[in-house]
Amino acid sequence: MFFTQILHTGQIALCAYGAYVSYIAIRNLQQYEETSKKAAKYSGEAEHQLHKTRTTQASGAVCILASLVAAVTLTVAPNSLPTFVKFGISPAALVITLFVRAHVSNFWKGKAKVPFVDGYNEAIQKTGELLQILEYLEYTWAGTALASGLVGY
Repeated sequence: MFFTQILHTGQIALCAYGAYVSYIAIRNLQQYEETSKKAAKYSGEAEHQLHKTRTTQASGAVCILASLVAAVTLTVAPNSLPTFVKFGISPAALVITLFVRAHVSNFWKGKAKVPFVDGYNEAIQKTGELLQILEYLEYTWAGTALASGLVGY
């Protein structure tokens, strides 16, 4: 019981840092939002890139926040949840995090830094950090799924 709560506490810290990193990436990308919208009016590819940028950043942020809510719930009040929910949250969060990380990675892995566009370059760097945080969350969700199955809550 205590062991799984320690793992979830670590997840809370990881999610808090992930939310911070995600916020910085999104804030930096918003600096170029108006320019991107203008380009999207004239180019289908620019419109597609803008859409993918928004959806990947949003899905990363939502995944981090959902993981945060799940980890807080499993740390603070695991006994108030039905058994199937309590033991199902970690595997479900693992699967969701796997899909989100793949979605974000598939779009951002090929993005090159652009000279003299510091905000965009920092957003690329922070998105790379976000992908690393999502990977660590995958490991922790796998660990908590295993630990909760072996030692319970």
